[in-house]
Amino acid sequence: MKRTLLAAGVALAVVLTATARAGDVTVSFLDVGQGDAILIRSPEGKTALVDTGPSNGIMNLLRKKGVESIDLVVVSHHHADHINGMAAVIEKYKPKFYADSNSSHTSTAYQRLLEAVDRAGCKLVEPKKDSERKIQLGSVLLRLFPQPGEDKKNENNNSIGIRLDYDEFSVLLTGDSEQVERAWWFEHAEASLYRHVTIMKAAHHGSRNGTDEGWLKATRPKLVVVSCGEGNSYGHPHKNTLNLLQRLDVPVKRTDVDGTITIESDGKTWKVHVSHLGEHKGKEKGGSEAVRPTMNTKLPSAVDSISVGYVASKNSQVFHKAGCKSAAKILAKNLVQYNSRDEAVQAGKKPCAECGP
Repeated sequence: MKRTLLAAGVALAVVLTATARAGDVTVSFLDVGQGDAILIRSPEGKTALVDTGPSNGIMNLLRKKGVESIDLVVVSHHHADHINGMAAVIEKYKPKFYADSNSSHTSTAYQRLLEAVDRAGCKLVEPKKDSERKIQLGSVLLRLFPQPGEDKKNENNNSIGIRLDYDEFSVLLTGDSEQVERAWWFEHAEASLYRHVTIMKAAHHGSRNGTDEGWLKATRPKLVVVSCGEGNSYGHPHKNTLNLLQRLDVPVKRTDVDGTITIESDGKTWKVHVSHLGEHKGKEKGGSEAVRPTMNTKLPSAVDSISVGYVASKNSQVFHKAGCKSAAKILAKNLVQYNSRDEAVQAGKKPCAECGP
């Protein structure tokens, strides 16, 4: 399957109902069994979902979390334990944006996913090859790592890396990346992408090839989260990884032990909540068999710039498109959002001369 993907920075400004108190970002590592699914909500209620785990059980978890809309979905890589629930998510929530690497790895599950993307009319976002790509999720910044050349032998090394920044709080998500991809990031990515993070998801479900001492010393996380299934056949998380984390005095939370793990932060402080929402504790196997595509499904070419909604500062009479460079400078505490241009005008705001909203 050949895809031509090209995208620039993305700003999301669709107003949703926030579930945390004003000023908090929440990151939930959903207990989907042996797989990954991370739900991100900005203080303004903007919502992103990174992976969905191995089944449609993700739908029940999203319902229990009160999710009504999703602005952005991300496929970290194309293995079944990360994407098997994504088609159902896209069919129901019809997110405006879909992020994917340009990996050629395919499967029947991935084909179903592409069909859902096509029907929903999602706009495509792709990591850059030589620098980070920034996605503004309300007042939360998502920074996509540059993407190395495709590893056709190991799909794990085609994982998308993401750093979430909200003031002094940060979260690092790197899919199932193994040593080869992390070594490439060390050499080619800005160190600010991976150094000194608050929370880190252990890559590859706590496998020995997903975390090493050099990576931990560079990232220096205050907490590591392992997403894996109870009694999984891979032995995740591996003892090597747990011993390393213990030796470096890094606390660990695990979905197979703690259930869904939610971190809530006001940008300065953070706290952890754990809950068992009747999640599927499946011992199913992950991975995804590569198969020949069953149909010629293609993703749409991504637009060069995307702007949805309008924003302004409480301290200014000017309003902007959400993707305007000036809008990115507005402090979170001063940010005002509008569903439409008319709403901004009725509030007495004048259009920005630069972006022409």
